[in-house]
Amino acid sequence: MGSLTAVVIVTHGRAGADMVEAAQSFMLMKIPDLATVGVEPDDTSSMIDKKIDEALLRLQVTGREDVLFLVDLVGSTPARLCCHKCKDQGHVVTGVNMPMLIKLATADRGRGPLALGDDLVATGTKSIHHE
Repeated sequence: MGSLTAVVIVTHGRAGADMVEAAQSFMLMKIPDLATVGVEPDDTSSMIDKKIDEALLRLQVTGREDVLFLVDLVGSTPARLCCHKCKDQGHVVTGVNMPMLIKLATADRGRGPLALGDDLVATGTKSIHHE
């Protein structure tokens, strides 16, 4: 097994940090190699970009091929900035939700960001219901 895929969650406000806190509480564990970035309404693109870079530094990510970005809104400035950081290699998942984060706590993170992203999308999608 390789090293763990680092995960950066980028959401508007504290949504990502709050979901991570809830998932870790639910799972009774700290999720390793994970950072959150909160985007505020008055943040410029360059401010958001700097926050993402700081998160990558905290995780000691050297190559963008080793990171998966989880973002709240498709097409948003944070999503576009994350896509640019990973050179559009498909390491960005939009629509992050709690089931994805609970899965993240137990997922095999040694298979790389694409496989991890596929696992999280499958779990997140399967967990959406309308009754």
